[in-house]
Amino acid sequence: MAFDVHQTVTDAIIKTLEAGETGTWTCPWHRTGGSLPVNAKTGKAYRGVNTLMLWCAEQAAGYGDTRWATYKQWSELGAQVRKGERSTIIVFFKEYDAAEGSEDSRRRFVARASYGFNAAQVEGAPSAGEPLPASEWTLPEIFDGFVSRTGARVIHGGDAAFYQPSEDRIVMPPRERFPTAHGYASTMAHELTHWSGAKGRLDRDLTGRFRTQAYAAEELVAELGSAFLMAELGLEAEPHPTHASYIGSWIKLLKSDPKAIFTAASAASRAAGYLTSLQSQMAEAA
Repeated sequence: MAFDVHQTVTDAIIKTLEAGETGTWTCPWHRTGGSLPVNAKTGKAYRGVNTLMLWCAEQAAGYGDTRWATYKQWSELGAQVRKGERSTIIVFFKEYDAAEGSEDSRRRFVARASYGFNAAQVEGAPSAGEPLPASEWTLPEIFDGFVSRTGARVIHGGDAAFYQPSEDRIVMPPRERFPTAHGYASTMAHELTHWSGAKGRLDRDLTGRFRTQAYAAEELVAELGSAFLMAELGLEAEPHPTHASYIGSWIKLLKSDPKAIFTAASAASRAAGYLTSLQSQMAEAA
């Protein structure tokens, strides 16, 4: 049987989500001391589905390091992967040429797997420097400034957090309704991800791709978008108030479509990037 990258990655993430239906469990993308996994050699952060895969692997194995690299890359850095260590799939996309004579000129990509190892799995890894302290978000104006620079219309009141497309506004409970500042910020980031998908922004419409499961898919995009954004800001991601109620629908979605998590993670990365890009645009306009 041929190796299926999409199915292998999806199965691993489903296994992680299924653990959340019973017992005490922490979602891999609800992270303390937010940070994205990075390539140890290039210093670049992993994006999309690779962020999820590496977060899942870090949590499952208890790694205390966010640096990853292939066997060859660790060797080039003067480090050696310890014997018996198991690798984690890292997905890359390779462009392939259209068949000769084909009239279809669209660029096409196929998913391929490479294999990475965490810094905790190698001997002689370069020093990561002083670890960043766990983020204690005590300056609300820092995050409030980020939200303000997106240009999103935010209304505070009531008990529910949601994005209202008809009014193009985000409704949030008062800040004091949230047990922690991180919880408030994570929820706001979730709603900002929804906001980013509106017409005139990213025009994200998942109905054609997911049909009756589009709502669950959009909630997964918002959940991941919040986690990615919080990690980029160095803040701690906490569950959205509706998180637990969606786990079952996300498992159902992933089981029915092995490419769904790739689509959702890509859309979430794009949303986080869009919201971050607005910061510089607003600064230039000021």
